[in-house]
Parts: sequence; C-alpha cells; structure tokens
Amino acid sequence: MKKRNDEPTERRDNDGLHRRRGVWYYTLNVKGTRRFFSTRTTNYQKARKVRAAAEKLQSEGRLPGDLSKQKFEVALREVLDGRKPHLAENTIRLEKERSGPLLGRLSGLRVKQIDAPAIATYQAARAKEVSPRTVNLETKVLRYVLRAAKVWAPIADDFKPLREDRRGPGIALEDEQERVLFETAASKPEWNTAYLAALAASNTTMRSCELKALRLQDVDLIAREVTIRRSKTDTGIRQIPLNPGGLWSFARILERANGLGSVNPDHFLFPRFLYRETKTAGHGTGYDPTKPQKTWRTAWRALVKETARRAGREAARQTLESGRGLRAAIAAWKRAAAPLTGLRFHDLRHTAITKLAEGEASDSTIMSIAGHLDRSMLEHYSHIRVAARRKAVEAITSSWVLPEEREAPAATKSVQ
Repeated sequence: MKKRNDEPTERRDNDGLHRRRGVWYYTLNVKGTRRFFSTRTTNYQKARKVRAAAEKLQSEGRLPGDLSKQKFEVALREVLDGRKPHLAENTIRLEKERSGPLLGRLSGLRVKQIDAPAIATYQAARAKEVSPRTVNLETKVLRYVLRAAKVWAPIADDFKPLREDRRGPGIALEDEQERVLFETAASKPEWNTAYLAALAASNTTMRSCELKALRLQDVDLIAREVTIRRSKTDTGIRQIPLNPGGLWSFARILERANGLGSVNPDHFLFPRFLYRETKTAGHGTGYDPTKPQKTWRTAWRALVKETARRAGREAARQTLESGRGLRAAIAAWKRAAAPLTGLRFHDLRHTAITKLAEGEASDSTIMSIAGHLDRSMLEHYSHIRVAARRKAVEAITSSWVLPEEREAPAATKSVQ
C-alpha cells in the first residue's frame, strides 16, 4: 500500500495518538476526509485529554471549522457579510462601527488564537477608553466570529462581560422640561419632523427605529392604535393604543407623509429625503416613499441645544426677578440646562415608560405597551420622578404625632 505524503513518518499507537518530532498528533474523520491535528504538547497524558475533548466536540457538532484558521479580519468580514440579509440597516451600521476597535487590536491573529486571556486583555485595554457597555457590545460582535468558527464553546466558561451600570444613561423629563422641549420644537418649521416624531415617541414609548419603520398601513386613526411590525427585538412587535397626544401627532405625521408622496399603504410614514442619495437618479430633490428616513439627528441636536438654552434663560430670569442676584441666576441657569444638555431621543421612551409606572399601570401592561422582555429592562427604563416620589412618601402615615403638632400643655399653677 502506498504511503500518503501527509501521513506521519512514525508508527501510530493503538490509542489513536502518534508522535512526530516529539509532539503528539491525532486524526479525525472530517466530512469523509481523514485529517491530522496537533495536540500542541509533548506530554502524553495531556495529549490524550486534548484528543478526547476534540472527539467530544466533533460528536456534538462543535469541532472548530476552517474559519478558525483564518485571520481575524478575514473571518470578521465573512461573518458580518453573512449576517447582513437578516439584519436591519441600522444594525448593520452599528456592527460595522463596533468592529473598528476589534480590528485595531486583533488584526493579524488567527481566530483560533483568540482565547479567554486575549479577550480579557482586550476588555482591560478598551475599558480605559470607553464605557463597559460599549466594550460588551464590541465583544458581542467578537463572539459572533468565534461561534461561527466553532471556537467559542471551549472558552465560554472563562469569559466574563464587564459590569455595567444597570441604571443606564437615560433620564425621564419633568413636566416643565417636557413643556420647554415641545414649545421649542414647535417654534421652527425645520424642526417639524423631529417635533412630530418626539411627540409620538413621548406618547407611545416607541423607539426611533420603530417610528422610522412605520408604514401608512400601520397607523389606524379610527381604531386609535399603531402596529409595530419591525422592532429592535421580537418582543417589540406589538400594538399600541393612542392617547389624545399620540392621536394628534400621528394625524399630523400622516398629513406630512401624504404631502411628501406617501400615499400607498406600504409607503413609509417618514419617507427618505434624497438630498444625500448621490448614486440615485434624480438625487438631491424630492422624497422616496418606498424607503424610510435614515435619521433626524441634525435637527434633534439643534433642537436640544436650543431647548437647554431656553430652559436656562427662563430659570435665570425667574431668579433675577426674585431679587437673588446675578450669581444665583447663573447657578439657576446651569441647573436648569444640565438635564437637557445632550438629551437623547431615546430619553422620550424613558419618559413615557416612567409616566406609565407613575400612573400605577401593572408591570404586564407596561411591558405589553413598551415591548419589554423582562422586569429588569422595565426597571432600567423606569425613572420615578421627584414629584411622584414626594407624593408617594406623603401618603405614608403614622400613629405617632410629632411634638410640634401636639397641643401645648395647659399652664400649671406654681407650687408655693
């Protein structure tokens, strides 16, 4: 029998292991082909454990594939390209952004070389630059690659995500802050889209991505409800009844959409403006109702900046009118503007969920409206505001009467 060129020169042992230049090797039948694998050890007992572990992984269908031999940058591109047909456009963009730091630190490594210590080193380095939440989202993309290469299972038990602040960055607007925001938004026509979207979000708990994905057929003003058919998660698919504020905002949004050419049921409620579509015929003019609007970030940032300025100016004016002086007015300006500086559109969702919680809606009702998965996410979004907490505390009664609230004791005659 003719000897294969890739077969080891030394005779194989009965235990399935054989040595070549001092290192132990074993063979596995992969897709009908006999392949040789190195245990990367000269120790016989360790080699037996490596071979047993490999056979177990193969029986479970988790044996590392050819992708594990690729360089990380090649495997990352292949995995992300394979995910694109199943993801929303915004998710594709986010995963691409999160891949940048990974490529900066892991490029050149083979996928199989990325083990638990390598991931821990990456986490420690990135934690000095960004928040734990960002690091965890980046390692989530890394895990996609490791799972696809089938090298994640052996290191999964040793991986620990960074601890995040469960409270998150979100805030719930006070009534006065919300009033200033919407009065400011309504003051300029160029902020109309952001104004209507913000009003809809604050009355429905909807996310920005959910609003952009809405089509005309999803809004029923007669039944007073909106149907979310595409969301960030599966639990986000739901029907939301409209209150008066939500009904008014969606009526205005429909009028705007009709005026921009969205007339068919499958047309988007927020059609895309073509001024940036440089590769599209007729770019720079009009709207495309068959595509959703990408963002209202520019208008939102300008709106938030002006809202913070107005809130600060009103607080300073009231302080000056009370006669407290210029220094107190400057401090009042800063206090009033601080919560609104950098306000995120997503904070309107926080505000809406907080109002539901303060209105004593049950947890199941809030989750069905907001589309939450579990109670931990409900607690993450719900920020009971100061006024509601004060009102709740005042409801606590006690049989003990404070000394100053008691009647003064009657005067006694002095003893002679």
